[in-house]
Amino acid sequence: MVNKPGKPKSKRTPVRLRHKIEKASAAKQRKTRKLAKKNPEWRSRLKKDPGIPNLFPYKDKILQQIEEKKRLKEEEALRRRAEVKATGAVSAGTEHAPVAENGDNEEDLLDETMTDEDDPDSSNPMAALLASAKAQAAEYGEASEDDDNDDSMGHINTDYGLDASTTLSQPHDSSRRSFDKVYKSILSSSDIILYVLDARDPNGTRSREIEREITAADSGSKRLILILNKIDLVPPSVLKSWLTHLRRYFPTLPLRASTSASNARTFEHKSLTVKGTSETLLRALKTYAQGKNLKRSTTVGIIGYPNVGKSSVINALTSCLGSGSARSQSQACPVGAEAGITTALREVKLDNKLKLLDSPGIVFPGCTTASNHISSSSARTKKKDDDQPRLILLNAIPPKQITDPIPAVTLLLSRLSASPDLMQNMLAVYGVPPLVAGPNGDKTTDFLIQVARKRGRLGKGGVPNLVAAAMTVVTDWRDGRIQGWVEPPLGDPDERGHDEKMVVKEWAEEFKLDGLWGGEAEKGEKVDGEGDAVMVG
Repeated sequence: MVNKPGKPKSKRTPVRLRHKIEKASAAKQRKTRKLAKKNPEWRSRLKKDPGIPNLFPYKDKILQQIEEKKRLKEEEALRRRAEVKATGAVSAGTEHAPVAENGDNEEDLLDETMTDEDDPDSSNPMAALLASAKAQAAEYGEASEDDDNDDSMGHINTDYGLDASTTLSQPHDSSRRSFDKVYKSILSSSDIILYVLDARDPNGTRSREIEREITAADSGSKRLILILNKIDLVPPSVLKSWLTHLRRYFPTLPLRASTSASNARTFEHKSLTVKGTSETLLRALKTYAQGKNLKRSTTVGIIGYPNVGKSSVINALTSCLGSGSARSQSQACPVGAEAGITTALREVKLDNKLKLLDSPGIVFPGCTTASNHISSSSARTKKKDDDQPRLILLNAIPPKQITDPIPAVTLLLSRLSASPDLMQNMLAVYGVPPLVAGPNGDKTTDFLIQVARKRGRLGKGGVPNLVAAAMTVVTDWRDGRIQGWVEPPLGDPDERGHDEKMVVKEWAEEFKLDGLWGGEAEKGEKVDGEGDAVMVG
């Protein structure tokens, strides 16, 4: 369109240059923020006051004014403090004046005060409050003494091998007697007990005392199956050795109840998938239920340490019911990476013949701790401190309740040091060089310092935060990013008694485990799906 004669030209100019400058500025700011995140040095978010420039001509005069204001403010504060003290002294003298005048009646006043304290219904409300507080304190002291006496007496009679710190999800409400009740409830109402173990340390999550309690209950009518969970975190050779070892005592089935965490370094077994192993376990349970021909449904109780995957076992079994089931589409039990998700008994009905009981995680003692009675409180505290690193590596303690994770890292390093390959794999996870021992031969400090620098776990002034670095290592171990496992013990295969061998054989026939990774493994044949493994992650 042509401008009319005499009309001024438009003063609008192109904005390409301005947009170009804005884009370049935004790109520079993004690059600066990205480089700042990679910088391991500590930086304060509060901008520092630059102060008065040295070139400012009136800097000295301004500084003198600032100092004078500070001095005046301090003098004003001292003056006010003195006035408050003087006022308090005058009021105190006024209050004590009647007492001085009536000095002859001091004994009468004391008698009246004592009478008011003894009589909570008098007109003095403070005296009544004091009397009620004293009475409540006396009752609380008697009640605490009675509770201590009950605990000391009950430890001998009602101890079913449960530790005082059973499930660590509720530390304030956790009492040994309450979790004894949970264990007794599962034991009395279940026909089959599934004892879930961690494949990385089966003996660490196993208690022979509990196994004896289960086999002796109801004249030996209970059935016990050991479930080796998290099999994708151990190589096939270690899994086969543990299956062979555990099947000398009880029927044992491998299970992969859930998928691994992100970036977990797992072993891919051929046929031992989540679907295949859970279908095998469900088939064994249904076979036993059909063979018994009970008029009621068979109850299956699931026990084990915290975070070994008890709720995941139930979810895996419910997922085998078929795609048309509404329950198979969602989780029957809540699960999580941390311990303490399940806090109460939960009943899940599979069908008319099977019913599952999910239980909170219970820290069962081993054979050695169950036989040794620790009576003194100091010895009990020392034992708890010694067990703390072991329980942390077993993922039995929620991260929020871990006060000092450094001893657990020390224990982990000592275990991995036995295998140079596992130690090298762990160092490769964090990209750190070989560790250097300190003056006392400790490598934990050097390892945690390097991890803190690599992962940015630094405090004020760039000082490595060893506790935060240790929590990072514990979390990586829990999620399977650090490889590690315990080798099965080397023992004589014939160390079992004849009765125990017959029990294992009879129970395996009841569940028809032959051909389902059952009896063949004991004869030396290869377990199905335990061929070559592929490292993932």
